Amino acid sequence: MKSILSSISAVFVALVACTCCVGPLMAFAGLLGASVSQLMWLAIIKPYLIAFSLIAVSYNLYIAYFPKKEQACCTIENQEAINKLDNKQKKSLSFLRSKTFLWCVAILTIFILLLPYLTN
Repeated sequence: MKSILSSISAVFVALVACTCCVGPLMAFAGLLGASVSQLMWLAIIKPYLIAFSLIAVSYNLYIAYFPKKEQACCTIENQEAINKLDNKQKKSLSFLRSKTFLWCVAILTIFILLLPYLTN
């Protein structure tokens, strides 16, 4: 669960980091309207958001490829909760914990961070 939240936070922070550059383009397209001008304060903290996003993705990749010897996810309570799930929920949970999902999040984060530079 911790890695899922870290992955989601990395994508969210990447989206927030690029709103100062992509926001005006979206406003031009009519998606955000006048509310884009309220997001210009994010330009000040953009470098910090980018750094946090890259650190979060890097941390998740490190944890995925170099796990601890003792897994915290294998407690009896967590195992009982997983056993109560049906097959569809187990498959979605295993995908969210997979390295494939992590790499999709990493690629999406990098794409979102590069988007302002690709549109100019």
